[in-house]
Amino acid sequence: MLEEAISLTDNKTIKTALKRFKLAEEAESDTRKRALMELKFRAGDQWPDNIKQERALQHRPCITINQLPKFIRQVTNDARQNRPSIKVLPTADATKDTAEIMNGICRQIQSSSQADVAYDTACDMQASIGLGYFRILTEYCDDNSFDQEIKIKRIKNPFTVYFDPSCIEHDYSDAKWCFIVSDVPKDDFINDYDGKYTADYQMAATGNTQPDWMNEDFVRIAEYFRVEEENKKIFLLDDKRVIDEDEKQQLEEAGIEFSIVNERDTTVKKVVWSKITAIEELDKKDWAGRFIPVIPVLGEDYDIDGKRVIRGMVSDSMDAQRLYNYNSTAFTEALALAPKAPFIMAEGQDEGYERFWDNANTKAYSRLIYKPVTIGGQVAPSPQRNSAEPPVQALAMGIRQASEDLKGTTGIYDASLGARGNEQSGRAILARQAEGDVANFHYIDNLSRAIRYLGVILVDLIPKIYDAERVIRILHEDGESELVTINAQFQSEKGENQIYDLTIGKYDIAVSTGPSYNTRRQEAAASMVEITQSYPKIMEVAGDLMVKNMDWPGASDISERLKKLLPEGLAKGEEGNEEQQVPPEIEAHIAQQDEMIGQLTEALDKTQDSIDNKQAELESKERIKNAELQNKLVLEQMKQSGAANNAILQKQLNDISARLQMLGNDEPIEQSTELPPAQ
Repeated sequence: MLEEAISLTDNKTIKTALKRFKLAEEAESDTRKRALMELKFRAGDQWPDNIKQERALQHRPCITINQLPKFIRQVTNDARQNRPSIKVLPTADATKDTAEIMNGICRQIQSSSQADVAYDTACDMQASIGLGYFRILTEYCDDNSFDQEIKIKRIKNPFTVYFDPSCIEHDYSDAKWCFIVSDVPKDDFINDYDGKYTADYQMAATGNTQPDWMNEDFVRIAEYFRVEEENKKIFLLDDKRVIDEDEKQQLEEAGIEFSIVNERDTTVKKVVWSKITAIEELDKKDWAGRFIPVIPVLGEDYDIDGKRVIRGMVSDSMDAQRLYNYNSTAFTEALALAPKAPFIMAEGQDEGYERFWDNANTKAYSRLIYKPVTIGGQVAPSPQRNSAEPPVQALAMGIRQASEDLKGTTGIYDASLGARGNEQSGRAILARQAEGDVANFHYIDNLSRAIRYLGVILVDLIPKIYDAERVIRILHEDGESELVTINAQFQSEKGENQIYDLTIGKYDIAVSTGPSYNTRRQEAAASMVEITQSYPKIMEVAGDLMVKNMDWPGASDISERLKKLLPEGLAKGEEGNEEQQVPPEIEAHIAQQDEMIGQLTEALDKTQDSIDNKQAELESKERIKNAELQNKLVLEQMKQSGAANNAILQKQLNDISARLQMLGNDEPIEQSTELPPAQ
């Protein structure tokens, strides 16, 4: 039927979409059949149909004591208690403050979207059948706004998602296309889309049939995500900027000079979203991000002979659960449905009292009357029961063995389930609990990988959705919210100009798994109480923090009052998030060291000044002596009349002039108190 729809449509997009849908349906056919059977088994449909019908005809019971949910909940509830959290880390051109704003936006998106519902639904499907999904949407903030916000939504039925079967990454980040199908009532479809209606060609597969209540009055539509690639050339400039061909042309037209250092060909990817039926495209637009916004959460992922096999906890536990049901049913039949032991008596002993003996196995008579002789008149002993005991002990052992098999296939034993086991010490119990956690830790780890991929998509999407100047609400780790201005300059509380430009910079994503902030706060409060009991004086300096972490009404009010009773130094340190004051004895020691350093600095300055003055004084004295000697030589030259003497004197005079030149003869000569003024 799908092949006929492909041949009838002329729309290239629809033709390609139907071929891809058929490819995904065929590739996942076996996986979907097995997953659907496992999901029904987990829900309690655990008897094969032929055995159930045969026992029903014989009026025999089919008891189901479903043990699987408690094992699955050990994994899913562990994920609820230790939720993976996204941590945005700054890298190139990104600041630590902007990264913290990105963290706050991610927390706010998860909180406003109730993302925990999406995570829990996906994790439950992951543990049950090996595969769950959740997705990312963008919505307008309200009916009268042009600003959009990001939402995280659950995908309740994983069978409605069809991914490109050629992808090999654990998070499907390399997928080229994806479908999410849904059913719309025919009247709503006509009103909303004014589209063509046909019930002949539908996109359906195992686990994704239409609901019974819709009958034939529905239309199946699909969201069709696809990655389109465009080849382009990029250029590296001498100032380390990277531009494409369009930007290069703009610079050339503007007459701006630039120098190209290197160039290469690259591929630019974009995601296109369409809403389609089997015969037409209803809507189309470009998705803002670079990734398909559908995130898988995998269980066990194998490649067996070229075929992808995905499994959860139910798969290996089905036979053990069936054995448990069979033994429990046999045990019940042996006790409740086995015939009562008959009475053995001689012929004629119940004569006249037949109605009492006939009902002896169903009614509790206070006495039963019999004749002590047979029909022939011979004396006979009283009637006796021929007792036969059913194999209760063997059946009970079979039930216990089936229960142990369930623990073995899931890797979760009595200590993890809270039941008393062979372990006696607390350390042994914790060790056995740890074994159960390790046996199924890959489910929690795969959920963490999925949430890390969510962080990658959010970091890519946030700068494109929150790209204009606006005021948004962010959420801090402690649950406190704050309004911040993004993509515009503002004045901080310290009076400094600041800007959170989300469009600049790159970020990495890390994921941490552990108790939530509220859980860690309660644990911290318990530890604080223990410290207070051993050291009561700590309440004088940290009482407000201890009460603040208590989980009871009025704790914050009492914390504020206790803060007013803090010592002056601590109180000042708390205001305005200033640094906490050091203790008085340390502060006095620091002041003493500062005073000593000041004295040493002053003494050093005086010594340096003395050295400089002494050097200047020596140079001044030398210049004066050389000037006096020069005057004497001039007078002596005047007295000498001989040419030879004049030459000698002239040479001496030149030497003295050169010496004076080196000493700075042009500088003013300070008067010395030790020598008379120069003549």
